[in-house]
Amino acid sequence: MNIIMAGIDYKTAKLEYREKFSFTKRKVREIIKDINKKCHLGVVLLCTCNRTELYISGSTDEKNIDPVKLLCEYAEADIDEYRQFFFIKQNRDAVKHLMEVASGLHSMIFGEDQIVSQVKEAIQTANKEKVSDPILNTLFRYSVTCAKEVKSSVLLRSVSPSVAQKAVELLDESIKAKSEFKVLVIGNGEVGRSVCRKLIQSQCKVYMTLRSYRHGETIVPGGCIPIDYDSRQEYLEKVDAVISTTLSPHHTISYKMLIECTKKPEYVIDLAVPRDIDPDVAAIDGIKYYNIDTIGTFAIKDNSKEMEIVNNIIEKQMAKCYDWFTIHKYADDITYIKELATKKVMDNLPQDLTEEEKIEKAISKAVDYIIYSIKDDLTKDMFLKIIEGIEAKKQ
Repeated sequence: MNIIMAGIDYKTAKLEYREKFSFTKRKVREIIKDINKKCHLGVVLLCTCNRTELYISGSTDEKNIDPVKLLCEYAEADIDEYRQFFFIKQNRDAVKHLMEVASGLHSMIFGEDQIVSQVKEAIQTANKEKVSDPILNTLFRYSVTCAKEVKSSVLLRSVSPSVAQKAVELLDESIKAKSEFKVLVIGNGEVGRSVCRKLIQSQCKVYMTLRSYRHGETIVPGGCIPIDYDSRQEYLEKVDAVISTTLSPHHTISYKMLIECTKKPEYVIDLAVPRDIDPDVAAIDGIKYYNIDTIGTFAIKDNSKEMEIVNNIIEKQMAKCYDWFTIHKYADDITYIKELATKKVMDNLPQDLTEEEKIEKAISKAVDYIIYSIKDDLTKDMFLKIIEGIEAKKQ
């Protein structure tokens, strides 16, 4: 097992640096296919609003793989400038890191539950493009399992369980103080829909932008009023808050659009990476501006007691993951031993026994052959591996 990963996240880099590595879904597919084709290695790219992490499995040392260099090349970023923002982990450290990430321990909103679906999507994309391998498939499978167990066993207390929830909480006092609080949500993706649903639950009047509408494909949360994306500037003067959540590489709201408004929204919240809203709007009088980084600063709580349980869950899932890695590593040896033992048992089994006696005799002989008889047909290393495996199961 040889795994190496490189990542950049909100802890190591400001938004203006990490948004350089916020690849679109199409770009993610292009990158992982290209790496796999060039290096003949398993590869998964996890790309969220707060992090970009590249996981590579295989003989990375022999091929001199530098995951940071690869990411900088695809982002067209100067490696000498950006390397300082990356962290690299290998093997056991990489395994533990992904399980912690999937469980929400490294999320800006501590313990948020959206990250596990993003981890699942990353490995699903790699498998669709046929660039993953059994090692990465297993690592991501156990990481998702770990996250689900953490979620069902422990309440990791942050101010809110998700970025969408936190964005709505920022508006809470103003919503309660006004009979009809109006919000413009820009973006119809997963985060945008989640924001809309929470706003509707808070009795807000919600407008959601759509670039196009396809019956049966476009999902508009119940209670939302869909509007054309090109009409967004018109609605800026009608609402009390605007929340943008798109994957657009360009600004959805510019400084000019807001400064020209006769009546400006009180809140401008940008949940996108790269940023949807021109950060210069923060300087406009009367506007309370938040982005994904400033929202995260509100999500700090003491989870020391819960973390003890979480760490035990992670250790347990890591042990299971490594059990699988061990079996995979010695799969050919195990198959050889199984076939050899089966042949020896069948060749020496008396034919005048009842079916029940044959089964009992076969089991007994199989155990004898595995422990003693076939040791002459095995290399010393292979035999020692068997003994080590038996001893490990006793502990």
